Amino acid sequence: MSTDSQPNKLPSQPAFTITSQLASHKQGIVNVPASVDSYFGEHGKIVVVTLPNDQRIHCPIERKKTSKHGASFSHPLLKEYFGNKVQKDWEYRVKISGTNTISIRPIEAPVEDPAEAPVDTVAESQE
Repeated sequence: MSTDSQPNKLPSQPAFTITSQLASHKQGIVNVPASVDSYFGEHGKIVVVTLPNDQRIHCPIERKKTSKHGASFSHPLLKEYFGNKVQKDWEYRVKISGTNTISIRPIEAPVEDPAEAPVDTVAESQE
């Protein structure tokens, strides 16, 4: 029997998508959708966020100032990370690997034809 007091058991790699918006760029805020906010702890609990450059940031969960979302977290280094992006509205995949650990990675835009082009080029050069 487990004496673990975690409120929810995590399915394998639960994840959600975020879009960097003005709050991300100006304040370093990431909103957590209500559908997954139960995976995060109570107000003030620290979540370790791993960015694409493998930098780890300790962010407190905010539950008192949220309106549309179940929770949010912020940190000056998130502002620095998202603020360095030239393009607003980039999408990121957030993977939850524990009740206090997540990773954020940009979602690559789908590539249509270039994946097939090298195959055709190789086939033509072998003829």
